[in-house]
Amino acid sequence: MATAKDIIAKAKEFIGTKEIPANSNNVCFNTMYYGRTVSGAAYPWCCAFIWCIFQLCGAADLFYDGQKTALCAALANWFKQEKRFYKSNPQAGDIVFFKFGAGGNWTNHVGLVESVNADGSVNTIEGNTSTGNDCNGGAVMRRIRRSGIVGYGRPAYDDCT
Repeated sequence: MATAKDIIAKAKEFIGTKEIPANSNNVCFNTMYYGRTVSGAAYPWCCAFIWCIFQLCGAADLFYDGQKTALCAALANWFKQEKRFYKSNPQAGDIVFFKFGAGGNWTNHVGLVESVNADGSVNTIEGNTSTGNDCNGGAVMRRIRRSGIVGYGRPAYDDCT
């Protein structure tokens, strides 16, 4: 089974990947998730990116019991049900849930914690983000996050409980 280090290493491989054309949601992670090319506003892909990383690492069962979801709130609720959702003390490899803007679900963006800083901020790897749009920016990027965090889902990696 995969470790947190394995998941982070695989996510790093995709930093810089962008949807083409811009603002289309046409990206390899959506193609893998849906099994076909998709584009348009109905296909935001931050959660599909995380799903793909777990699939590519042979760790599908650590993400939503091996099932599919591209909805951040559904994934966060699953971690709550599994009693693996935390509001503090993030760890490398946690799936971090955010809420940006008003309205909609209680969480609308997701990323992967790469590391935790002494000031409490987290270094993340996120899909469908940018410096100009936190939750629909079209690229896989490293971000430093201090705000907007609603909690952390901790997969049952081999290297943590």
